[in-house]
Amino acid sequence: MLRTRVPALLLALAASSGPSSAQHACDALGEAGWKTVATVEVTDQVDSAPYRAGASWFVDRTTTLLPFCNYYNSVGNYSLRSYSLSPEIRKERIEICHALPQGGSAAVTPYAGRCPPT
Repeated sequence: MLRTRVPALLLALAASSGPSSAQHACDALGEAGWKTVATVEVTDQVDSAPYRAGASWFVDRTTTLLPFCNYYNSVGNYSLRSYSLSPEIRKERIEICHALPQGGSAAVTPYAGRCPPT
């Protein structure tokens, strides 16, 4: 089974290398000088065993995302009033090997394993 664990504080989504754009709303802190920063952190990512569909190979990727509402003041102090919302689960089908016209299959970037996977 292909299995990938992603560190809890990694600020990335599947193909992104930076913080994701948050899709949630945060409460206003209600004090002057504080900035609200909404983020989404990847807390877990698991791939299913590879399976064949037609001539291609896929995995089903389950990603757990944790939305956060962070508060900072102008000097960079972090407020203990920051909080997280309920985790979100995203599932997507990822092609890891695609069929070649002359037969066989080739890896789809970024997958670097054998094709077909065994």
